Amino acid sequence: MKKFVGVVVSAVAVIGLSSCGGDDGGSGSGDAKKVTDALVSSAAESDVTIDEACVSDVVNKLSAADLTLVVDNLEGLVDGSVDMTTLDISDEGIATLESTFDCVAGS
Repeated sequence: MKKFVGVVVSAVAVIGLSSCGGDDGGSGSGDAKKVTDALVSSAAESDVTIDEACVSDVVNKLSAADLTLVVDNLEGLVDGSVDMTTLDISDEGIATLESTFDCVAGS
């Protein structure tokens, strides 16, 4: 749970330092799958039960710009090496990633 929460919190923190929103361009992309897989994998490694379809739905709501920022920094988000202050994710993206917590079983 700790690692999964860390990944989601990192993603949310990245998004928290954002500017303007964007179009919904993430749906169905390979990038959305990369982010979904990273969150699901992190949850599994942390013994957290998570609904993969729910995570996929959430990630697919990210704008193309926000999704690109997350994907481009995914490894650093997972290992904590990304300087969150350098990313420019939208407020909508923050809210979207925060809703990932709703995908955890029992939440």
